[in-house]
Amino acid sequence: MEDPSELCIQAVQCHDTDPKRAVELFTRASELGSPEGFFGLAEMKINGMGTSVDIPGAVELYRKSAEMGNTPAMFRLGSMYTGSYGYPEDKEQCRFWFEKAAEGGIELAYPEIAAIYFYGYGTEPDPVKAYRYYEKSAEAGNPEAMFMAGYMKTEGVGTEKDEKAGVQWFGKAAVAGVPEAQFRMARAAEDGLIEGGDKVAMQWYVSASDQGFGPAKFNLATMYYEGRGTERDMEKAFSLYDEVASSDDADALFMTARMKFEGLGTEQDVEGAMKRFGRSAELGNQLAIEFLSDLRRKQNTQFIKIDGL
Repeated sequence: MEDPSELCIQAVQCHDTDPKRAVELFTRASELGSPEGFFGLAEMKINGMGTSVDIPGAVELYRKSAEMGNTPAMFRLGSMYTGSYGYPEDKEQCRFWFEKAAEGGIELAYPEIAAIYFYGYGTEPDPVKAYRYYEKSAEAGNPEAMFMAGYMKTEGVGTEKDEKAGVQWFGKAAVAGVPEAQFRMARAAEDGLIEGGDKVAMQWYVSASDQGFGPAKFNLATMYYEGRGTERDMEKAFSLYDEVASSDDADALFMTARMKFEGLGTEQDVEGAMKRFGRSAELGNQLAIEFLSDLRRKQNTQFIKIDGL
């Protein structure tokens, strides 16, 4: 009598070297009612290995496997219903199967169902459930979940507010390389929530900035501008502010405008500065608005072109 488990083992062993044979083995295991056989055959169909790509067919096989209790198939179904794999999006089915997979201990499902409940994807937001799954994912080693657990603890969203516990999660996420967490650790150092003050804050800002995180670049620029945690360096400050300003950030536009206007860290360029003041004001920066209003009161606008205003 054929053993479907043995057939699946053989299929996995020849999966890469002889995909057609793997399909035959998974098919036979499926015919014998094996949930692993259904799952394996679905994997072959969705990837077009040893057979043609058949996404609807794969979904049906995943469903059969999942309904028989196969948790990886539950996770796959949740993924399929996100609409990201060429299969129609179904928010309710997505939530249902991701939650089943999470309840079955599939760690990859933890952050998925957490996000569903955090943002209210296909259901009412439930921050308590969201936190529970983000924490489980964080404990399983997911860096992004560590950040979310830190955020929710710090803000008291879905759990009791505990800044100390939140910073601990931020610290783990920061060490794992999450730039948003590195930014939070820098702020924690500035606020005295962790030791090290400005020097530690600068180290974290540098790490986050090196990954292109705009808020970290802006704050690092300010540290160079003010000489906090390092020697004052106007050229570095301008360069960082300018990088952030390129994304139309109102605050960075104001700072680069001021530095161009005064010739700090860059060549003095009054006309270029006024263009940036104007754009910053258009974007709602109050300091830029007040600066331009003050110029008008002093009746200097006939000598300086204020771009767009």
